[in-house]
Amino acid sequence: MSCRPFNFLSCVLIVCGSKFDSSAAFGLGRWRPQASADIAAAAACSSRRNFCAAIIATSLAAPPANAGSFAPGGTLLDREVSVLYGNEEASPSRQPNNSNVIFNLDQYFKFGSAARWIPPQSTDFPETMPFVPVQQRYDARKKYGERIEKALEQLELIGRTSSASDVPGMDDPVYRLRPLGLAANSFLATENSGNTNQLLLARWYINETYLRIGDYRSALEKGDASEAKRSYECLTKAINSYLALINRQITSKVGDKFRYFGVGSETLQ
Repeated sequence: MSCRPFNFLSCVLIVCGSKFDSSAAFGLGRWRPQASADIAAAAACSSRRNFCAAIIATSLAAPPANAGSFAPGGTLLDREVSVLYGNEEASPSRQPNNSNVIFNLDQYFKFGSAARWIPPQSTDFPETMPFVPVQQRYDARKKYGERIEKALEQLELIGRTSSASDVPGMDDPVYRLRPLGLAANSFLATENSGNTNQLLLARWYINETYLRIGDYRSALEKGDASEAKRSYECLTKAINSYLALINRQITSKVGDKFRYFGVGSETLQ
């Protein structure tokens, strides 16, 4: 005889020896000792011990591995949240809660993942770019152009040293990373659009540049030339990804595109 679904609650209460009054909690009729059919059905389901153990195990079971995780910004994802997810070359020094970066609200904050690098002059990623008025982009190019060039010069300068003492700390304003973020605000968003995904992406690249400065300096302090080289290479990819993103918003009416990091002083068209 099989356990009848209609009387499943009765099965649980009888076999586990519960005196619970089901009528109060579930609106069902009070179980009656005379309900011999229910008793027989419950007894046929399993022994008391096995049946109750199965009920307890089911209720206390851990959630499935793919139940999902939350990104630092609260987005529920159906995959793991990791500072390296999507790009194994992302800086491992980023805190899981995104607390040790310049711009907290970035790609990782919202999506719980790293971003892919963008090769110089590539337009494959991201697939689309936000609409920003030409005048706004023109003003941004004029206002922040020199500061961005100075930032590139400083990053190139530290790449030519082998001593940590010649590398300013990652928080030193000499790197001018905050102006890079302000420039991104003007090139990739408007007052009406708010924080676009492309802006969050640009901030992620700036944050990676920031973190890699620290990684590079730390490797030099330890005398680890191999790790220092790797960190600087990732720094190069991060800043060039930022420039590729910004350059897509610079047309002939806006001004000259920025040169790419390590390419030289000429402007890339």
